[in-house]
Amino acid sequence: MKKQHILPLAITLLGATPLYADQNQSMGIINHTFEPRSVRNIMGSDIPIQHAKGQLRLGYITLNNDSSELTTSAYALGGHFHLDTKRWNGLEVGLSAYTVLNLGINQNPLHVNPDFFNDRGKSFIILSEAYLDGKWGGTEIKLGRQILDTPHADSDDIRMIPNYFEAYTFTNTDIDNLALMAGFIRTMGGWENGVDASRFVRIYETLGSDEATDGVYYASAVYEGIDNLTLSLWYYNFKDIADIVYAEAGYSYTFSDNFQVVFGVQYDSARESGAAFCDMQDSDTFGVSFELVFEQIGIHILGAYNEDNGASGATGFSLGGGPFFTSMEDQTLDAVGAPGKAWMLGGGYHFSTIGIDGLDAGIAYGHFEADNASHYESHETDAVIEYSYNDTLTLTAAFSDVVFEAGKDDDGKRLQDFRQFRFVMNYSL
Repeated sequence: MKKQHILPLAITLLGATPLYADQNQSMGIINHTFEPRSVRNIMGSDIPIQHAKGQLRLGYITLNNDSSELTTSAYALGGHFHLDTKRWNGLEVGLSAYTVLNLGINQNPLHVNPDFFNDRGKSFIILSEAYLDGKWGGTEIKLGRQILDTPHADSDDIRMIPNYFEAYTFTNTDIDNLALMAGFIRTMGGWENGVDASRFVRIYETLGSDEATDGVYYASAVYEGIDNLTLSLWYYNFKDIADIVYAEAGYSYTFSDNFQVVFGVQYDSARESGAAFCDMQDSDTFGVSFELVFEQIGIHILGAYNEDNGASGATGFSLGGGPFFTSMEDQTLDAVGAPGKAWMLGGGYHFSTIGIDGLDAGIAYGHFEADNASHYESHETDAVIEYSYNDTLTLTAAFSDVVFEAGKDDDGKRLQDFRQFRFVMNYSL
């Protein structure tokens, strides 16, 4: 399954205002608590759709791979409608249905890009959310199909349908500046479940295992009691597959109303657990990042570096996304498949500084390399333009160019360069 990963900086190249999940009342500089932001999302901004009662979405995607003359593309119309009951004694029921329609009339099935549709390249409808939510003071319990945004399980909403999860979650914020979470994830639906976007599948299937397992247990703590500093710690148990520990710290300092710096450090570790159905896991991934925000002139500059020193390379066990600072539109450190390193640089510009409100643009370059460069080496250039006409209408166009200097696919053939373009228009009801 192709992984799309996330960088959790609250100030992004496409927006100086922190974007938090309103329904969870998250705080602070880094929002891995509930809604992580990303380098990938810099190149394709995603805002969780839970707050919207409904949304219409129009999308186009095309990919050209140098390994053949075949270009795949897709045209789609989709959307969702969400219903919530009124709370009774703290309890609420939520339902959401999501539909994606293939608009490629008379299109050759061999030319259909698979990212938008079900496993047969067809239209579909799915009951994407069906949950019971209870809130009592600082405690929330949510049971059923829902959106999640955590370091190793997230919505990654950059296609026609985001990722959804059948999960059972607990959140408590009774202690000032401390958010505690725990949960169990049983199944996953949406475009990155690795099997079929139109249905929820068990987690072991998403991870490519033939052996049945229970799912994923997780727990976390996020502390924001120190000015300008956010600390987070996450633990995941992918039952009989791997134990993962993720830690992150973010610090922001404002020199003036027009200049701000944001620093981040991260650590991600994975080891096989139980029956180890997905073989040996031994990763120790470190990362650093910085961002310079020149708000008066509308410029953001971002840089990041990741390195893995484990025997198996950075872990790819992420449900939809992942935490690595250097991840791009397509390439990410776990794609190396061995110990290695990656770095990226990016810049963004807000055209509101010259009177064009709602228009933002960004460009980023990333390099990925195994310790033995002959095993894997690639670089990627991404560019995005996003325009928000008002609070309900947003248009995003993103282009990626991926070049492989070294690397082979599962059949032993050299990896081929490719280019991808996508356009998505969202209208929230």
